[in-house]
Amino acid sequence: MKTAWLCTAVLLFVAAVPRAQDSPAVSAQISAARSLAGPEWAKAADFFCSTEEQVAAMKILPSATEGDVEGQRAEPMKVFDNLYFIGQKAVTTWALTTSEGIVLIDAGYPDRFDDTLVTGLMKVGLDPRRIRAALIAHEHADHFGGARLLQERFKTTIYMSRAAWDALEPKPGAPPASGADAPPRRGMVMTDGQPLMFGDTTILPVAIPGHTAGSMGFIFPVKDGSRTHMAALFGGSILNPQRRFPASLFQEYLTSIQHFADATKRQRVDVELLNHPIMDGLFERLEKLKARRPGDRHPLVVGEASYQRFLGVMAACTQAQLGRKSG
Repeated sequence: MKTAWLCTAVLLFVAAVPRAQDSPAVSAQISAARSLAGPEWAKAADFFCSTEEQVAAMKILPSATEGDVEGQRAEPMKVFDNLYFIGQKAVTTWALTTSEGIVLIDAGYPDRFDDTLVTGLMKVGLDPRRIRAALIAHEHADHFGGARLLQERFKTTIYMSRAAWDALEPKPGAPPASGADAPPRRGMVMTDGQPLMFGDTTILPVAIPGHTAGSMGFIFPVKDGSRTHMAALFGGSILNPQRRFPASLFQEYLTSIQHFADATKRQRVDVELLNHPIMDGLFERLEKLKARRPGDRHPLVVGEASYQRFLGVMAACTQAQLGRKSG
């Protein structure tokens, strides 16, 4: 199956690439993460607990796959009655339909705007002219890149955290970015814990700095027939274990994971989503969704306890990365 290569590659590369000997404390933290992960979140533990060399060897990060247009193509599809997967294998856009129009989470690369975002929406029966808003998870070009085009073509309102908007402001003395590198014109500000209302749909943004200063997560309802579930998207899920990152950044990331865990517990989140679905088994779940029969459980509904375990694996591996910093 074509979608299985990604997860197999993660496991093979993690096993094949040697790493420096971890201290007993770090080894214990990694063992705890793997135990918490179980089979369901094993790939997440492999990714988040990996060393810098292992992550580089996986060759699955957006920076390593950006030029692989054909290899990164992914089939757009309806995932819930009001949620659609649009995007690439390493970088996604999610389209949420509301009574006020379409709300996007992220906008993808600018050079993938037409052949991935716009074309993908049309393939699943959505009219791009009905895009009312785009919520940008953080201030990296693989997420905000298409936002300027959304503003120009469809008058889309762009939302980011204040820290993200500030980070995209031109530096003093530097010429403003132009063309494909241009960020969107400054739009609406998302604030931690302040709900955003789009007709019949409420989205809760949650600040999760670490991956970037302006990273945000989102909690929102998804519908499956007569049932409504709560989905959460952790919008800063990749913190590469690079040596140049100070320990303080990993500590901030750890605090953000706990903050998001608290928010998702209160909202009873039972659906796990990412905008970098390279370690959560998304594509296997989508294959199961295609084969789903009436009465079967929805493959993306993991349950409240399982969702918290996913965040727990992230936290345990971040602790291990902190241990490597101090070791």
